[in-house]
Amino acid sequence: MFLFPYYVIIGILAHGSSALPELIRIGGLFNVSEDAQIMAFRNAVNKINMDRSILPRSKLIPEVEIVPPYDSFRVANTVCQLLGKGVAAIFGPSSDATSEDVESICDTMEVPHIETRWDLYQRRGTVLLNLHPHPAALARVYADLVRAWRWKSFTVIYEDDDGLVRLNELLKLYDPKGYTVTVRQLDHGDNYRKGLRKIKNSGETNIVLDCSINILYEVLKQAQQVGLMTSQHNYIITNPDMHTIDLEPFQHGGTNITGVQLIDPEDMLVKKTVAEWVEAGFAASSLTPSNLKVDTALMYDAVILYGRALQQLDSSQNVKIGPLDCNKEGNWEHGLSLINFMRVDEVKGLSGVIRFDNQGFRTNFVLNIVELTEDHLIQVGTWNSTEGLNITREGTLNRTAAGAVDSEDHIDSLQNKTFIVLTALSPPYGYLKHSATKLTGNDRFEGFGIEVIHEVSLMLGFNYTFRLQHDGVYGSLNRKTGQWNGMIRQLMDRKADLAITDLTITYDRESAADFTMPFMNL
Repeated sequence: MFLFPYYVIIGILAHGSSALPELIRIGGLFNVSEDAQIMAFRNAVNKINMDRSILPRSKLIPEVEIVPPYDSFRVANTVCQLLGKGVAAIFGPSSDATSEDVESICDTMEVPHIETRWDLYQRRGTVLLNLHPHPAALARVYADLVRAWRWKSFTVIYEDDDGLVRLNELLKLYDPKGYTVTVRQLDHGDNYRKGLRKIKNSGETNIVLDCSINILYEVLKQAQQVGLMTSQHNYIITNPDMHTIDLEPFQHGGTNITGVQLIDPEDMLVKKTVAEWVEAGFAASSLTPSNLKVDTALMYDAVILYGRALQQLDSSQNVKIGPLDCNKEGNWEHGLSLINFMRVDEVKGLSGVIRFDNQGFRTNFVLNIVELTEDHLIQVGTWNSTEGLNITREGTLNRTAAGAVDSEDHIDSLQNKTFIVLTALSPPYGYLKHSATKLTGNDRFEGFGIEVIHEVSLMLGFNYTFRLQHDGVYGSLNRKTGQWNGMIRQLMDRKADLAITDLTITYDRESAADFTMPFMNL
């Protein structure tokens, strides 16, 4: 006669442990140019759906929305439409201008809001979680590197105000009796040579460069063009995506270039995941572990972390998910629990171990310290948010700690190198020799400019090959196209190393190429 109560109790327990809904929608807000992040978002959803150990009875449905970066009203409407569909989380957007509006709506509705962007004002939110390392933690990296390299003076080059915030710990090092810090903003537009030339003329050889990945290559290229990337110069580049651009043009000048990596391209999980994306056709064949960007990896990690938190929520609560109306009172009763499960979880992702402190900020993350050699980027150490800097290549530290090489070392670095020297037929500076026999190579030319190059080469030990500017055009700027021609264009395109001729120094030309002091007037 005790069987009936027994069955009643079992029935009640079974009802109290009902599963997650079969379909769970999650919203993703992306800008039109964020194809890689969208790909990572969808692939992480697919990864969770394929792994039945995470959500055995449920499937995630990605709701991708392309939103403008500066239209808060439109973005807010999009979020409310997603909530009306019953999404159980909002991922993104990456825009500073609209993310606060999204956070406000999610906070009111208690729906998890998950970000992966660098946020100047990153703070703990009720239902907000950001996988990007906190700016204050990242700022320590660059200060630690400057101390380790023992720079007593350096110039900070930055693109925008966010760059100054990223480097605030460096700026605090300024001390007239200790560290001398010069701060210079990159010129607006796409021509940075004028400002870079001022830095070169200042004699500063230690540089901290902070700019977006979109312009990093061009800034380095123009720095090289104005003579700011020699074996005397040392760079710390703050952008963690530095490894994704073509660095080959900067490998052979002897410049000491140090960078940081949040994504370890040698990590087995990174290699495996990228290979899966490419093999399945989700990503272009050009994607490799070496050019995987931080925002792509963080988006993937965010969705994986979310899926794991859903699993834990399912085991502890009777979860119900339904539509929400932004114009009515009401919220999602499980949102706070879900975001807390994400905060206390720890998982190995593409961006390393993902762990949060009691404030909800990313902690214990590891950055690789890398340097550019003549062959490729190599790892020379690590930086941990709890333990600080650890340089593993002693030779690197000793070499860099000494600062820039002295002038004798710089002169030695020119020995046995071969330079392409442009010249034009302009007597008495340069003209063709008269000879009964056919002359080739450098023997074809004579003149004052030709003799100057020869004497300098004997003093410094370098080789040279003269190349004739056949059209005789020295170089002028087309103001409509912004393009140069003639000798100046050859120098800018690195098709020649230097030029010698009777060239008039103008303001435009001086903004495009370096000139020696005039040493003869005829």
